[in-house]
Amino acid sequence: MPEKSNVDRFVRPDPDDQSGSPSVRRALRIFEYLHETGEPVSMVKLIEALNIPKSTAYELVRTLTEAGYIEASGTGGGLFLGRKLFQLGMAYRNQVDLLKDGSQIVRVLRDLTGETVQFSVLVDDYMQVLMKEEGIRPIRIISHIGSRVPVNWAAGGRLLVSDLGDDALAKLLRATMAQSPSGRACMDVDLIIAQVRAFRRQGFATEMNEANEHAGCVAAPVIDEFGHCVAAISVVAPEQRLTSPNREVLIAAVTEAAARLSQRISGQ
Repeated sequence: MPEKSNVDRFVRPDPDDQSGSPSVRRALRIFEYLHETGEPVSMVKLIEALNIPKSTAYELVRTLTEAGYIEASGTGGGLFLGRKLFQLGMAYRNQVDLLKDGSQIVRVLRDLTGETVQFSVLVDDYMQVLMKEEGIRPIRIISHIGSRVPVNWAAGGRLLVSDLGDDALAKLLRATMAQSPSGRACMDVDLIIAQVRAFRRQGFATEMNEANEHAGCVAAPVIDEFGHCVAAISVVAPEQRLTSPNREVLIAAVTEAAARLSQRISGQ
């Protein structure tokens, strides 16, 4: 029996008896079919190949076209994958590059400073540590990958929410902020918003004793090609190593590292 082509595998009965949303499954099958064919496909061919009811197919294609996930060619009216899917693919590529390049830069920064370095992102309105390299100097600060804290605890957290407008930021803070183990985290919404704006303008953030006793951090934003803060790199150290002139040295190191990663992911 001859092997089926990649396109043939989409030619099958409509799986209405399967679990999940039939509309979502059909939309995914449309994407996969258009990807595999590699050329504009007519509605007639699409309906026949995927065995989708005619009225359903037209409604799905209309919705996906309006959203930019499918586009129609100007001449024959054939359908092909839209620019929105390209944008999502680029976002995925940037995310992969962010983690790959970020891990290298975090490691280099740790070697340069000798301090613990964290790479964090915003997840469900909290700052979450995705990567870290433990410090190699005496009396180092230990952090944990996957730890999630309110943004009002950390310098990096303030940077991660710096693209939000005042109203959205105030709403996020009222819903998530909590007092830290040290008992010194700022709990004043207006003051935190002022700090967020000031930190973003100057290109780095600082925090001392707010999350942990006798420790603090300096952080810098990782900026994508759209000017949005997509991650934060933080150097965490005992408070005695966060005084001048060492503080300025650490700020310069973390801002340079974040700028280097920003350039890589934005293609500059």
